[in-house]
Parts: sequence; C-alpha cells; structure tokens
Amino acid sequence: MGMIGCYIRMDDENVKELQNGAELDISDNNHNMMDIDKSWHAIHFILSGKVWEIDEDNPLSQVVLGGVPVNDDDMGYGPARLLEKDLVKKAADALESWDEKAFRDGFSMDAMVENEIYPVMINENEEQFFQYVWSYFKEVKNFFRQAADCGQNIISFIY
Repeated sequence: MGMIGCYIRMDDENVKELQNGAELDISDNNHNMMDIDKSWHAIHFILSGKVWEIDEDNPLSQVVLGGVPVNDDDMGYGPARLLEKDLVKKAADALESWDEKAFRDGFSMDAMVENEIYPVMINENEEQFFQYVWSYFKEVKNFFRQAADCGQNIISFIY
C-alpha cells in the first residue's frame, strides 16, 4: 500500500474534540477528507526545496509536513498534524501563484532521485510522474482554498 498522504478540513469545534481524545474520522464517507496518495513527499520537495525540513516562516513549506501534532495518536507514520486556519489562509494565498509552469519549474526528477524523495524510482518515467504529482497538487491547491474560504483548519497525516 505505501505511505498515503491525507488532509481533512475541520472547524474549531471538531479540532478541540480531537485534542480532547476524539477519534479522527478517516472513513470513505468523510466529505471533508482528501487523499493525495503517494504524491505528498514530491509536493513537499517541490514547494519547499527541502527533503524533510520545514521552514516555519514559509507557508508553502508547511503545506504537507507542517503544523503541530493535534494529539498523540499515531496515524501510521506519526500523529495527525494541525494547520490552524490562519496558516491555512496564508498557505492558500501562497499557492495561488503556483500554476503548471511554476510547478514544472520546481520539478526536478534528478533532484528527487538524488534526495530519495518518496516514491520516486530511478527509472521512473519523468512526464508520467510529473502528471501524477501535478494532478494531486491541483487538488491540494483547491482544498486549501476551500478551507481558507470557509475559515477551516486542516488536519494532515500520513498512513
């Protein structure tokens, strides 16, 4: 199955419930949830230029691996992380300028292979992999905009 990245849009009340021990709903019928498959690490690398590091002052660096643990529950690869609505808005605004050209300019298959970005393989077809990551990036961009427009927080996790 691999390491799958997920996001859930959530209001303040539901975040508080999670922080107080409620279980995170990751069912298929959660309409506020988005799965970005295995594209998460490549998206982080393209947006931040970093392998695992997060620049706290750069909202783009926060989009995939940022935020703070919402509680101690291990989702498979660590706890779910909370991106508070103010950060969601900053990230959504920063993502606005990222069109296909900007994304392609930040995309380097050689750099991803060299830095062991998941799930890139040495013999990966570059154009196919670009299209795969680009398709999920567009969903992430829209998801952040929706959350920002609704004043929602985002919970992210990898399982």
